[in-house]
Amino acid sequence: MPPAGGATILDDPRFHLTLSGDGLHATVCRLRTDCIADVFDEVRAHAPRARLVWITDGSYEAELRALGCRDQDRPLTSYITALGAAEPPPSVAGIEIRRIETYADFLVALEVASAGWQTDMSRDAEAAWRRHLERPGGDWVAVLDGRPVAYAGAIAGPRGLFLTGGVTHPDARGRGAYRALVRARWDEAVRRGTPGLVVHAEDASRRVLERIGFERVGSVVELIADA
Repeated sequence: MPPAGGATILDDPRFHLTLSGDGLHATVCRLRTDCIADVFDEVRAHAPRARLVWITDGSYEAELRALGCRDQDRPLTSYITALGAAEPPPSVAGIEIRRIETYADFLVALEVASAGWQTDMSRDAEAAWRRHLERPGGDWVAVLDGRPVAYAGAIAGPRGLFLTGGVTHPDARGRGAYRALVRARWDEAVRRGTPGLVVHAEDASRRVLERIGFERVGSVVELIADA
């Protein structure tokens, strides 16, 4: 996926590091090393103030935890499944999909997400909105009976869309809003000329996605190293 504006990329044979422009957020993936402790120290030297997200297939989990890494903060989970789809998921009737175009739309989406994930997603809303404007892709809400009931986002890459958060208000679950948002993002990928979707899914989402045609790629473990 394309990095956010101002990000620094370090593509080392042993690891891939993406550091945000402000130096406060970083992700590390594609680990290939016989000494994870050395890589850990080197990454920290490159990103001394950053909250690090270490993304692995689980191979280095024990070592990273021994180095002080911890589980993701709720509502995220550290144990997820990578899935992909190269065929269109089914359409869902009776659900209106609206693309988020304004800050007011974005605040409505955060309210839906807060209810769905049962945590306050509105903190630093203006910073989140700026990130929304900078990244290629988009965010959408599903509307049922005139009421926004589900939210989902995606980041556009050269081969398709990476699906980010997707959540439905508790009292609207089971009525197709989540599936409708998946289809909306497929339609966006087709519009961009990159018909493909990939996602890191927690267990409940994985079951839904597999039923609508996504295929398992592998397991992923994401751990946090605080600054």
